[in-house]
Amino acid sequence: MSELFPDDRLWELEERYRGRFAAEPLSYGTVRDLADSRDHFAGLARASGDMKDLQRCWIVKAVLGNTDRGGRLIEIGAGEPLVADLLSRLGHDVTVVDPYDGSGDGPVEFERFRDAYPELTFIRESFPPSGELPADVACVYSISVLEHVGLFHVGPVIDAARAVQAPGGCSIHAIDHVLAGWGEERHRADLEEIVSRSGLSTGDLHRTLEALGDDSDAYFESAETHELRRGAIPYDEYPMRRIASIGLISRP
Repeated sequence: MSELFPDDRLWELEERYRGRFAAEPLSYGTVRDLADSRDHFAGLARASGDMKDLQRCWIVKAVLGNTDRGGRLIEIGAGEPLVADLLSRLGHDVTVVDPYDGSGDGPVEFERFRDAYPELTFIRESFPPSGELPADVACVYSISVLEHVGLFHVGPVIDAARAVQAPGGCSIHAIDHVLAGWGEERHRADLEEIVSRSGLSTGDLHRTLEALGDDSDAYFESAETHELRRGAIPYDEYPMRRIASIGLISRP
């Protein structure tokens, strides 16, 4: 169990967000939402020092806002399953699907995570796995995963997620998006494909991205985070970009 959020405060999340957190099918991360998370999510809102601090908490809020307590959940590509652990402690049956083989710069510490989070079910494969997934799933979610799947592979991932959902179930994803800078055209094409395959409107996506660019409260990756990520790569090969988090909630 992660020590980033104590058990004796779980009731606060239930009271504040269960059935009460409203989010549009397409949205973007804001500083207001980050501030709310830092007020109510203890160490989880400061676990990474980057955009995942915003995304992890938003995913928990969105899952609580869109599912009943006890609903079955699947997390795609969890890495260290901090969110899956918290949602499990909030009463959910959570399955993590992640190969833990280092692909996509992901972690390889499967045995450590399995031992540290014994209440979770792990399927050590890429999504969708070769074997059966749980059925009647209330929500399939991911954090900074779909943008790395690739334009020609994201469709099967989304289709497989929708296929296991119970009536009234949903998919919820937090997606890193390059709004401006190197790679923006590819990111926009990938995001349009994700949105379209999820049954949402690309017109609504374009309006969301336009609003994102004009919003002084929008959350963008900081220069400090960029520099940590750049490391020893020359700046001209890894220049600063405007990277935001897009939130997506869809239903079959």
